[in-house]
Amino acid sequence: MTDVSIIDQQHRELVTMLNRLNDAVSNNESRENIYRIIDDVIAFTRLHFATEEQLMIQSGYIDIEWHKEKHQELIQDALHLKAKLAYIGEELFTDWFNHWPFARVLAHIQYADNPFEEHILQSDIKK
Repeated sequence: MTDVSIIDQQHRELVTMLNRLNDAVSNNESRENIYRIIDDVIAFTRLHFATEEQLMIQSGYIDIEWHKEKHQELIQDALHLKAKLAYIGEELFTDWFNHWPFARVLAHIQYADNPFEEHILQSDIKK
């Protein structure tokens, strides 16, 4: 398995988790369950970012500091999900979530991670 496939697998898992969060809110599941899903998303996101950043270090990725800043911004967004839900309620949260945080994650995967994945494919490191 290449490093890129590990990253791709984690990206798929993260998107699945975010879809699960959206479904939980849309289906009016309990706040306790929604908050648990948010906690799971945050924990997995941290694990995923740590994996990417370790690969960046190992491969000498030149834009690591910029990429780490983007990771930190996304973590901060995730840390505010519970407060946002409590503040605006489920109905508005679903619309907001689909147009802002979820879109930002997808954009990060598509635009920020692609150059990194290309770098990994060209480097010699393998797991």
